[in-house]
Amino acid sequence: MGISRYHMNYSPDEDRIFIFVRDGDATEHAFGLTRQLFKKLWPVLGKTVQEMSQAAAKTTPGMKKDVLKIEQQGAVSEAIETGALSNNPLPKVENRIVYLVKTVRIGDGVGGAKVLTLSDDKRSMNIPISHEQLIVLCDALKTLVVKSDWNLNPLHPWETDEGTESAGPSAADSAQIRH
Repeated sequence: MGISRYHMNYSPDEDRIFIFVRDGDATEHAFGLTRQLFKKLWPVLGKTVQEMSQAAAKTTPGMKKDVLKIEQQGAVSEAIETGALSNNPLPKVENRIVYLVKTVRIGDGVGGAKVLTLSDDKRSMNIPISHEQLIVLCDALKTLVVKSDWNLNPLHPWETDEGTESAGPSAADSAQIRH
């Protein structure tokens, strides 16, 4: 299935964040993330962003937060400029299939990119994602969570006082998150 576009939204009626993925067949696949799954996924996304950053890997530990913050600002600004990140409504689709995400996996892709796999344990969707796209995805998820009624305030690792290093498992060790 070739992916042409994806977008996200929070549904207060279903209490889920939906990742809507459009394929070339004018079908929209709506993958619903629960609060519980998001809470497990968020630290892994942050670690993955850090591990993918070539600039952060080359800097001193004291500068790592600043580098990651600059990368975030740059990726989000570019996504807004190019229209990849927008609040504009998308054209309606004729066919929408809804899935409740039970498993999220982040694996290695081609050329340093990653592959984000969303699965309801019956059907999976693989979304190739670059470092910059992952930053934008994280930023959009964070915005939706803050606007939801989940009463969460997720912070990027570079926004915390603890620093960017953590005693927790690496993103590769936590590559599969189950609900």
